[in-house]
Amino acid sequence: MEPKNKDHQSAQQDQNRENENVAAAFQEASKDIEQDPDLSIHSPNDDLDEGETARLGGDKTDLV
Repeated sequence: MEPKNKDHQSAQQDQNRENENVAAAFQEASKDIEQDPDLSIHSPNDDLDEGETARLGGDKTDLV
């Protein structure tokens, strides 16, 4: 039977790999968001639906 310490080390290594994978995925997603104009629009009305935006007006995006 293997010592419990070895099981703990293996579990810790698995967790470290998982954390590295999550960090890498987050970085890639951030790059994708920056490059996609549909995802990177910065407007004060971003959280409003189309009707609210039309009623309130003043929606200027960074799209040309």
